[in-house]
Amino acid sequence: MAKEYLVVLFQKNRRVKINGEYNGITNTKLELESGLYEITLGPPANFAPEKKNIDLTNTTSLRPMLIEFSSIK
Repeated sequence: MAKEYLVVLFQKNRRVKINGEYNGITNTKLELESGLYEITLGPPANFAPEKKNIDLTNTTSLRPMLIEFSSIK
């Protein structure tokens, strides 16, 4: 499997949940295998959207996939 890279953007550092398991924190580069993933953040649930489904392919360390969650009140 190929190594792929993902950065989950959020205004604060928060734990990142990938396919139901915590795996890193926001605003840092995460290294994963290529494939399909469900991405969400750890509590509190003050962000949107609730989750994002991605197909992580064709990234490099210098050009990771970027996904962003927004803060809500």
